[in-house]
Amino acid sequence: MNNKEHTTVADSALGDCDLAFTPVESIGGIVDELRASFGSGTLRSLSSRKQQLRALLKGMQSEEKRIVDSVYCDLHRSAEDTGLCEIQTVIYEIGLFLENLDKWARPEDKHASARQPAFMMSQSQVRREPLGTVLIMGAWNYPFRLTLLPVIGAIAAGNTVVLKPSEVAAHSALTLEHIVAEYMDPQVIRIVQGGVDESTELLKQRFDHFFYTGNGTVGKIVARAAAEQLAGVTLELGGKSPAIVHADVADLAAAAFRIVWGKMTNAGQTCVGVDYLLVHRSVKDKLVPLLVEAVRGMYGDSPQKSADFGRIINRRHWARLMGMLDATEGTPVAVADDEADEADCYIPPTIVDGVLGDDSLMRGELFGPILPIVTYDTLEEAIAFVNARDQPLTLFAFASKDSAEHVVTHTRSGSVCVNDSMFFMASHESPFGGVGPSGVGSYTGRASFETFSHCRHVMKRPLWFPTAGLDSMRAPPFAGKQNAWKSKLVLALTYPTARPLRKTWLGKLVTFIPFWRLLSSLPQFLWALIIAKPTIRRHAGSK
Repeated sequence: MNNKEHTTVADSALGDCDLAFTPVESIGGIVDELRASFGSGTLRSLSSRKQQLRALLKGMQSEEKRIVDSVYCDLHRSAEDTGLCEIQTVIYEIGLFLENLDKWARPEDKHASARQPAFMMSQSQVRREPLGTVLIMGAWNYPFRLTLLPVIGAIAAGNTVVLKPSEVAAHSALTLEHIVAEYMDPQVIRIVQGGVDESTELLKQRFDHFFYTGNGTVGKIVARAAAEQLAGVTLELGGKSPAIVHADVADLAAAAFRIVWGKMTNAGQTCVGVDYLLVHRSVKDKLVPLLVEAVRGMYGDSPQKSADFGRIINRRHWARLMGMLDATEGTPVAVADDEADEADCYIPPTIVDGVLGDDSLMRGELFGPILPIVTYDTLEEAIAFVNARDQPLTLFAFASKDSAEHVVTHTRSGSVCVNDSMFFMASHESPFGGVGPSGVGSYTGRASFETFSHCRHVMKRPLWFPTAGLDSMRAPPFAGKQNAWKSKLVLALTYPTARPLRKTWLGKLVTFIPFWRLLSSLPQFLWALIIAKPTIRRHAGSK
């Protein structure tokens, strides 16, 4: 039933994919070469980083058909969905970095003396510098987006990269290898293909940051490997992301449409997809037929025949999902006319009503086209239901403005979207990431640049200021009347409490005067000298 007529991949490649794994014994050498390349300054200049981003852009544009075919072979996803969810998001991210990299990488001047006169005549900057050589381990459900978005941030920040695609989406892993090998510099990025053995060997290597997208079980293993090296780690995990549909939602039909799209895209194999519904009892019976209508409107009466409905990644995951369905005590709702097909890794869109909190469908992330419905009577009950579980990667709330804000204020999650489902992921202006069991750290857009950068504070101070006598205020000896002035002066200059030019309307006018920062620190400096003057006089008199 798997119609593959539109693809250009050879028929022999449409079944089992012969993905050649990287020899385990060569992995250490690959990492060492990239560490040496980083040490030689391969990506020290912004122009060299931009060149690699443009090379990746060329690869994505030139190999678009191959990417579409690869994702189709792995997930039976349509060319349109792959264009939206994989190709264009990577192309857009590259353009965003090319447009903003100069600004993001520019040293950030800090004016410490404006608040702390002790730092007068000092220059202070925060420079964003690369971490070194980083490991990025991708995921199979969106094999290009979830693998290449962090790569863009890592290279733009000046790091060299070891990239490990998921072997589960084998066709896509091969295409990623082709793009990296054909279009990018091997002194900047290298691919390691493999499974458990190869990944285990990778985690033994020395990296300056670990970035992993996948499940929590492997995430803990990656975190332990990072801890052994005292290296940074970013974990993009998942969890059960709920959608709350409250009684005061403005448009149930629109909510149903967006919920179904966010659930059934990629056959439900999306970490930020709707995992289950929490629906107010007063609108539940109206919502269910609208959900069925939305499914049929998108995929027809027989989604298996639709060119737009995906497949479960493999038979092992198909069997896992079917086992959860067989064990549910909820009531399946008739949605599609066809049935599950193991040979085709097909599970039809499935809605299960009357699900309780301890049901088989509620014990772990579903990652499939199955939508459980849990009914509640009060908004506080729904909030308590969410808060009794691990913090989800995303929380969706379909409700009035006030009710939605109440949900946002009284819950925790990696992100929140009000009155829509996962379409918010198309925005690259805000960081994306989980919290607690749903993830550590964030990325996308500037957040990716920050994740793979070290904020290095650089302060430059002249040796002629303060003068030797004044400079002695910070150093022993402190005992005796002749040294009593020291502690008063150093505290007044370093940690002042009087900020007259910061607290009044006059202070705002001062900002229009040239050298206003220096001027704003002078009152504090003079006040400190006044405080210390008596003790300085006594000190001078004793001599």
